[in-house]
Amino acid sequence: MRRHIVLNIVLALIWCALQEKLNVTEFVIGSVFGYGIIFMLKRVLEDEKEKISPSQGVSFVLFWRVFCYFFVFIKEMIKANIDVVKIVLSPKLKMTPGIIAYKMDVKTDAGITLLANSITLTPGTLSVDISEDRKTLYIHALHIEDAEELQQSIRDSLEKHTKDILG
Repeated sequence: MRRHIVLNIVLALIWCALQEKLNVTEFVIGSVFGYGIIFMLKRVLEDEKEKISPSQGVSFVLFWRVFCYFFVFIKEMIKANIDVVKIVLSPKLKMTPGIIAYKMDVKTDAGITLLANSITLTPGTLSVDISEDRKTLYIHALHIEDAEELQQSIRDSLEKHTKDILG
């Protein structure tokens, strides 16, 4: 229950940021949408086991992890946008598109979903499929210089913070 309240507050604040207004009306509207999202995802959210002991302050720790994830995601999105602009504006399109098989450490359904959607929302990459054993995510990238470097980049940024939030 506490976890859902914190999540709803975060969703309401994200709504306010997207509306570029921080006032009571927008916060209430964001809360209503947030509860709607939480209601639709209730089964997924309740299936996830919280790895934080109650003495650690679940609400604050979860809020901090979501806050850190948000900024890591924004940083990755900015980097990817710059890379795509470089590719598009170069006189010769020097692209080496391809698909990599990314071995995930994320185990939960919600964690896999968050990671796959984060990758898809980052320009130049697209989550294509997941293996039957749910351990490998297939990712299409617009330009792959080094597949190992791309995998390590995902592991050190998006996946690390996804695991912190959803396991």
